[in-house]
Amino acid sequence: MANLRTPQMAQRYKNHRANNKDTTECVLCNAAPLEVFAYWKVVDNDFPYDRIAQTHHMILPLRHVREEGFTKDEQDELFAIKRDRLQEYDYIQEGTQKTLSVPEHFHLHLLVGKEMD
Repeated sequence: MANLRTPQMAQRYKNHRANNKDTTECVLCNAAPLEVFAYWKVVDNDFPYDRIAQTHHMILPLRHVREEGFTKDEQDELFAIKRDRLQEYDYIQEGTQKTLSVPEHFHLHLLVGKEMD
C-alpha cells in the first residue's frame, strides 16, 4: 500500500510512535476539539495524510471506546453528524484492524483532497 503521508510526515509519525510506545495515555482522548457534539468531537490529525489531503480531521467519540461498545445514542448521533454536518469533506475513511494506530478508540478520518495533477 502506498504511504498517504509524505516522507517527512511519515518520519515524524514514526518518531512520535517510537518516543511514545511506553505510554498508556490515549492521544485521541487528549486531542483538542475543533467541534464538540453531545457524544462526539472533531479533532485535527497531528500526522495528516499530507500526500493526498489538504485537510485531515478525525471524528471520534468523547468516550474511549471501540465501535462495538457504542451506545444507541452514540450511534444515532454519529449517523446524524455524517448526514448533516460533514459535507465539507470529500472522504470519510475508516481504517481496518491491520492499519489502525489507536485500535481501542474508534475514529474516522475526514479528508479534503488535494488537487492532483
